[in-house]
This record gives sequence, C-alpha cells and structure tokens, in this order.
Amino acid sequence: MPTWSTQQLTEYFIAVNAAPTEDAAVALAVERAAEIVEAEVGVVVLAGRPHGAWGLGRGAPAPPLLTLPAAGAVVRLPGLGDVHAVPSQLGSGLAGTLVVGRLDEPFGPEERQTLQGMAQMLGAAMRGARALAAEQTLRAEREREARLVETLLAIQRGISARRPLQETLDAITGGAAELLGAEVRLVLAGDDTGCPAADAAMRSDELYVDEDADGLTVIAVPVLAAGETAGALVARLSDAAGYHADQVEAFAQQAGLALTDARTVEEVHEAHHDHVTGLPNRALFLKAFHDRDRAGVLFIDLDRFKAVNDSLGHDAGDKLLAAVAGRIRGCVRVGDTVARLGGDEFAVLVGDAARDSAVATGERIIAAVREPFRIEGRSVYIGASIGVALPATAGSAPDELLSCADLAMYRAKQDGPGRVVVYEPAMHAAALHYLSLRADLQRALAGGEFALQYQPLVRLDNGTVVGVEALLRWNSPERGVVAPGEFLPIAEESGLIGDIGQWVLASAARQVAAWRRRRPGLTLNVNISGLELVRPGFVEDVTRTLAAAALPTSAVTLELTESVLMSDPKPAVLALNRLRARGVQLSVDDFGTGYSSLAYLRDLPVDELKVDRAFIARTQLTGRDMALVSTIMELGHILGLRVVAEGIENQAQLDAVQRLGCRLGQGFHLHRPLDPAAIPPLLEAPPLYRAA
Repeated sequence: MPTWSTQQLTEYFIAVNAAPTEDAAVALAVERAAEIVEAEVGVVVLAGRPHGAWGLGRGAPAPPLLTLPAAGAVVRLPGLGDVHAVPSQLGSGLAGTLVVGRLDEPFGPEERQTLQGMAQMLGAAMRGARALAAEQTLRAEREREARLVETLLAIQRGISARRPLQETLDAITGGAAELLGAEVRLVLAGDDTGCPAADAAMRSDELYVDEDADGLTVIAVPVLAAGETAGALVARLSDAAGYHADQVEAFAQQAGLALTDARTVEEVHEAHHDHVTGLPNRALFLKAFHDRDRAGVLFIDLDRFKAVNDSLGHDAGDKLLAAVAGRIRGCVRVGDTVARLGGDEFAVLVGDAARDSAVATGERIIAAVREPFRIEGRSVYIGASIGVALPATAGSAPDELLSCADLAMYRAKQDGPGRVVVYEPAMHAAALHYLSLRADLQRALAGGEFALQYQPLVRLDNGTVVGVEALLRWNSPERGVVAPGEFLPIAEESGLIGDIGQWVLASAARQVAAWRRRRPGLTLNVNISGLELVRPGFVEDVTRTLAAAALPTSAVTLELTESVLMSDPKPAVLALNRLRARGVQLSVDDFGTGYSSLAYLRDLPVDELKVDRAFIARTQLTGRDMALVSTIMELGHILGLRVVAEGIENQAQLDAVQRLGCRLGQGFHLHRPLDPAAIPPLLEAPPLYRAA
C-alpha cells in the first residue's frame, strides 16, 4: 500500500497555490495526487468536461471517468485495462471532482481520505484564483471608467471653452484611441471614406460591428450634429472581447456635440483677452499658473443667462457678461486673476489656497451677481454657481485644478443654484452619472421612452372631474423609471427642454381633444419651463400646436412656479400677455412658498393659483396651516382667480379645504396620476361624492 505524509500534503498545497493560473494549478494537482497515491491516471472533471488529464495519453479521457458514482467504480480503459477509479469532491462553490485511477489494487479508506483532502485543497486554490481574477478584472474596469470620465470631461471643457474645432476632434479621436487601445478615426459625411463600416453606420443611423479582412473587430457609431447624421466614429480593435460599444458611443456623442457647437457658435477669439469682457481668456489664464505654486481655482457658471440672452438678444447678453466681469473683479483681491473661459463661464485664480478664503471669495461673487443688473433700461436677474478646487485635494497641475473645479461647479448646480461647492475626489463618479444621464436623455425622446400620465382636477363640492394635469414620465430601458426632478434640470441645462416641452404639449393636447368629445368642458394643465417661456417663437409654437390638435386655447392652462416668474419677469410678462391674447391661461404653481408677491399677481395675467401642497399634505392641519391657506384663498378670490388646493391626501384635509371655500383640488385622496387608458372610464363614472 502506498505511503503518504503530512509533509507531502503540505508541499502539495503550496505547489498548487503557487501555480500562475487556474489551468496550471489543476494540471499540477492531478499529477501530484496521482504520484502520492501511486495511481496510473488522473483528471479533474468540471461540468462534465475533463481538465488537466494525466496518464491518459493524447486522447480525451474515457467517458467512464467523467460520470463515476460517488463511491467510485472499476472501469475499463483502452490500453490500460481495469482501473479502480475514485472521485473526490472539490468542495463548496465548485461542482467538480478530482478523479484518480489505479490498476490492480483498490484505494483504502486512508487513501480516500487523503484524496478528498487534496481535492478540497485544489478547490480552495481554484476559488482563490477565480476571486483574484475577478478582482483584477473589476479593478481594471474601474480604472478604465475613471480614465473615461477624465477624458470626456477634458473634451467637454474644450467644447465649452470654444476651442478650435479640429483641436477638439483630435482630442476625441486621440482620447478614444488611448482608452480603447485601438485605431480610431472620424469619418465625416460627404468624404470619400473607403470605409464600409462608416458608410453602413451613417446609412442605418445605428451602431455597426463587423470583422475586417485582417481579423480585427470594427465598430462604427453614427455621429449626429443638430439632429442630422454628420459622420461616423470608427474604431478597429485587435481584442474583440475587450471592447465596449458604450464607450465608443460616448466619444461619438462628444464629436456630435463639438460639430453642433461649431455650426452655431463663432470660433473662440484667438487673442489673449476676451473681446466682450476685456478679461484674460483661457489660454492666458492657464499661463498665469506658472508663477503660482499653491494657487486655487474658482469655476463660475452663470444661472439663467441663456434665458436673458435668448429673450433680450446677443447684444444685451454681451453687455450683461461685461457687467458680470466687472462685479467679479470687484470681489477678488489684488493679484488674483479673473478670466472668461467661454460662454457664460468664468474662472478666478486665487493665490491663497486656504479653503475658507476661497469659499468666502466665492460667496462674495454669488452675492454680487445676485443683485439686479440694469441692461438696456431693464432690470435683469441672474445668479451664479461656483466650484472650488484646491491643491490639497485636486493636485497642482493647471488643467487638473480647472477640471476639478468644473466638477465641483456641476455638483453646485445639482444641489441648487447660488451655491459654492469645494471639490472632493468622489465627484468623478457623480460626473460620469451626469454625462451618462444626459446622453440617455438625448436618445429618450427619439426612442419613444417618454410617456404622460394625467392627474384629475376635481370640483370639491361634488367630486366631478373638470380637468387633467399632464405629468411627464421617463421609463428608461437601462435605468427604469427616472424621476422628473433628476432629469428635467439636465434637460434645461442641455437645451433639450424645448423639444421635450413641445412633445408634452402636442401629445397632451391631442389626448384631451379626444376626451372632450365625451366631456366637452374638460380642461388641460401643462407645466412649462421658464426657458421655454422666453424662447423666441414659443407663443407661436403653442398656438400652432393647439390648433393642430383642435383643442381650444381657452381649454389650456400653462403652469409656472413663482421663482420662474420672478427670475426674469419682463420677458415673461411679454410672452404671457401674448399667450393671454390668444386665450391661453396661466396658473401659478406651488404658490405660497416663493415670493408670493401681490405686485406680480397684479402685473401678471394670472388666472389660477395652486396652493402649495406643503400647506395641505400634512398628517394633521394646524391652526397656522389653516390660516395661511385661508389667506391665500381669500387673496385669490378677491383678485378673481381660481384657487386649487394641491396635496389632498386624506378625508380630513378634504374637509378642511372645503370648509375654507376652496372649489378645486388635486391629490392622492381624490385621484392619483393615471395612465391615459384610465381616464375615459373615469369621465363616464359618477362623481366621487354627492354635493353637500
């Protein structure tokens, strides 16, 4: 009978764990196990397939070795004869066995125990190797993801700063090539491409994947500029398994943004100073770092500037930028450098990199920009969001500091305008989410991912449905249901809100026009963005859309928040008066939590007040709540306005607003938002309750 020792098992375990790969560990384990018990053959069986066969020649192991019973068996093997074969389980988490076979002499209990121990040692080594491989793969993916974020943000900064188009396109193809380890080129429509993949992607407007004559994987993604196919981004990779189509698409989207921007915005001024503000431009700003070893950066982005620029015109916009530049200069110290990076973005290079000092400078700038500007005889209200990057957390390289300050600024905008946020390394992941969400949002409208639900507006004296409010919903194939509060700010910032708002109005108008055949008096409420309201052509688009749907303008009420109406009141009043002249009505949403000014209620063509749900949707209404709601309702009635109580969620709240004389209401206690198919039966149903 063969002999074995603890030392042999120890050496076996060390050798198996030292193997460089899982396959090498299996082969070594089979050979050592067979030697220790003086067996002629061995193999590891995983999922019915042989691995690391030993002593069986060049052919595949005989089928009997792959399907042994747990107790083992005597099997006949070609060229060997009858072999006593024993399987030993590899342990939990691995459905496999270590099989050894010996001629003539069966295995004793002690040998079987030894083999089982070796099998479990092999199983532990295999599990460890797989865990290590998984960890290495995950680490590589995370590193790749971080590099993707940094590369895309660098490209975004180039586009925002209006760098020369070719420089930006070279950065896109170069960044993609470095990240993917591939040959990447941009093929523009109309070029004599000689690239079948690019032609196919542009014809189909879809991702194209194929293999070329050299056996390389070719990926081509269409590049869209201003909604039209402008070219294709083509990548050739030697490692087909290692490519990620979403990364190629991300770079293609950046190329589309750069081409779109180049078509609509003049090339950045090549001099060292911006001609509008007189400030240093980006190039000169970056040069200023050379003499500042411990400088910090403030990245400033103006809030609501686009609305002013669109409503008052570019000349007024330039005057506003010049005025902003003057206020920023008045907030910094001698020796600090203020620059205009492009568009409505500014930066400040502060010599003192102390956190408190940099934040204090940012807060002074926000307070100064918040004060009204007098532009062409009008009072204009804007704001600013500021990101701060300091050497202690963001490094000292100029581009790196500026990039990190940009990231912090995006976080400031997400937290709410008028904030100062200091960069933290964790913001990279948030930036990737933002870029990904914006890219998905660009595809959502064309892909039919948006839908509408309708929340009924109810007469409170008898429960009759008199109108519906259209509510936008986004059900993304990748993300599931995305909350409006998450995607609508990005839609406004990216300029997509106009197309989305037009789709909402057109879809809801057609739907309500159809329902009015059953309920002629049914009305429609639609929320609109302040950016939509002051967009040139908005009034004409609204009236044209309603006419196409055969929905009377008098049946439509547009809802805006108080903050939107006050942020840029004169252009808003102009647009609203033009809409009012066409019969469209206005509702002030969330009334009572913003400015709640009698002056703007007097000046604006307001038809309806919606009492903010914060006053009503409480478990128990207090006397103070009742007094506030009563005051708002009295104010509305004195001014001849409809008053709607929002957020009615239980019977006690319904009873309370009824006692106060409120005629209209919304809330989950009355009706939740409903899919379109549920509205017709509701219109045919009897009222919720009888009149008191």
